[in-house]
Amino acid sequence: MNTSELKSRLGKSIDFLMSELNQIRTGRVSPALISDISVEAYEGSFMTVKELGSITVMDSNNLAVIPWDKSVLDSIVNGIKNSDLGLSAIKEADRVRVSVPSLTEERRIEFAKDVSEKVESCKNAIRNIRQEVMKDIEKDFSDKSITEDEKFKQKDDVEDIIKEFTEEAENIGEDKKKEIMTV
Repeated sequence: MNTSELKSRLGKSIDFLMSELNQIRTGRVSPALISDISVEAYEGSFMTVKELGSITVMDSNNLAVIPWDKSVLDSIVNGIKNSDLGLSAIKEADRVRVSVPSLTEERRIEFAKDVSEKVESCKNAIRNIRQEVMKDIEKDFSDKSITEDEKFKQKDDVEDIIKEFTEEAENIGEDKKKEIMTV
């Protein structure tokens, strides 16, 4: 595996971490909070809220979902209520209003713990990729397709790349925690 493949795989881990963290609430309301909630839009067919309509910020505590097909209004309301985000959704004429309660200190601490868990699982994924790559390097060396010097150089390169991506994951997590804890 070359370094560009490695960076690509590690980049996907970071991207996944970012998408997971976008779903964790901070003090302000964001469309990303509900965009990936899965809703049974049509019988047996699940879609995300962002696939069913546009999501806009009404004010500091409310989001509006304006579906393209008005027949899915009830499905969107049920999907948002059944999500584990603790949001309330109300059907209004041609849209769904989602009320986002302000965060208590207790909820902020809980969300900060969630961030830590998600960062840790990202770091585990990075470590697993590292182990795979190290095994590939050892295999190449035992197959005599690389020299011992090349083996150590490749291992050092991999370690540097892994360290860079691990630090990036930690920094993203720290920034999100600061954002959550800011009142």
